[in-house]
Amino acid sequence: MEKFLRTKGDVGDLPPMQEPPRGTFAPEPAPRSRELLASYFDLESPGGPLHAQCTADVGRRLAQDLPVPVHQIASLGLLRQALKTEEPGRPNPDDPRDLPVPLRSARWQNLCALTENWSGLSTGDRSRLVTALAKLGFWKTIAALVPADPVGRDLDALRLAYFRHNADAQLAGDARSAAAAFVRARGVMDAIARTEEFDPAVRYGAAAHMIVLCAKGEKQKALADMRYWLAAADEVADRAGVEMEPLHTSIYWRGVAFIPFFEGDHAEVDRQLQLAEKYALEAVALADGDTRLLALENVHPVLETSGRSAKARGDIEGAERFYRRMTEWDPLDPKAHVRLADFLMGESRIAEAREAYRIAAGLGAPYASYAHCQAARCSLRLEQPDQAHGALVASASLDRQALSPLILLRDICTDGGTGPLRQWAVDELAVRMRAAR
Repeated sequence: MEKFLRTKGDVGDLPPMQEPPRGTFAPEPAPRSRELLASYFDLESPGGPLHAQCTADVGRRLAQDLPVPVHQIASLGLLRQALKTEEPGRPNPDDPRDLPVPLRSARWQNLCALTENWSGLSTGDRSRLVTALAKLGFWKTIAALVPADPVGRDLDALRLAYFRHNADAQLAGDARSAAAAFVRARGVMDAIARTEEFDPAVRYGAAAHMIVLCAKGEKQKALADMRYWLAAADEVADRAGVEMEPLHTSIYWRGVAFIPFFEGDHAEVDRQLQLAEKYALEAVALADGDTRLLALENVHPVLETSGRSAKARGDIEGAERFYRRMTEWDPLDPKAHVRLADFLMGESRIAEAREAYRIAAGLGAPYASYAHCQAARCSLRLEQPDQAHGALVASASLDRQALSPLILLRDICTDGGTGPLRQWAVDELAVRMRAAR
């Protein structure tokens, strides 16, 4: 798969982008990001992909003084930056309090009031607030509120520490600092899994999550660590004296499947992921109005992991089924369509891949720029360069750090009629490269 190159330059240092020459390409429709991700600006709009629906539910829980769960589909660091680039003229706050008061919904105003009253909040309410801020992608706010070395060993204090370390990772200026922050976050999850006073379901989930975190390490040490946490999770479940809920059991099986994957036992991975899906669907069937979104959301990563697993063991038909089911389960999430498109591209099914990339691009942030660029690559492989120009302009316009669409435009605009478009790409590429120095 071709890489999507981006500069590390600060977008804030860039001058306004020059308008591309008119008449040299067919413009692409604007992405639907603001429509589908409205809950990221009001905490109440009910539509959009599952992660946006969960964001609205977080706003409801926060306003009603209910527990705020940690959702599996986290806000990517690129999300708010992508929204800023797409529509720079509309409010795009870095902190919830930056949104003008007349534009605040009741739930958003509640979020701002809690943030302003940070010093007067209990540890429990601080934990609820920071969990909501993390779901919204307000990492700078979290870093400003939560001390760098949070104190306390109760669950709420540990959750504050966990999100502070994740904020540090999201805001890190280099890979080494980000990795160090993730190590600190892993240490917090380790403490949650080991604290016997905590609810068994919490410790069980933390131990399963530790397996996933350990999978990112060097293979032999990772395997030993993952086996340790598998035993720890099983011990927690055995000592609980009650059967774990289907949602937690689904998360467990998806986590432990990393162990046979590392060992190359693809048949066992398949068996365990089938159990993850079985319990995921059972959780959906048993969910009430308060837990339904958590259960629906869980199916998304189960299908994604199962698709990757099927591809790894050479089950191409199975992989496609999982990726297509992912788009059916969460049809308004561009990531689902990107995963399908990447798979189809890898199988040299270029026309189908282009259609999936175009769907993803239309749905929007934070995948629109990448999807437009990949759709253009498909058009080039299909020997339809005229259909690539507009997609590449859209890709470059939607992400001011993107280099790949400009490089492609520079290289494919070779005849006289596309000369102005080539020059625009060359000039904009130079601007972005200078900002990276």
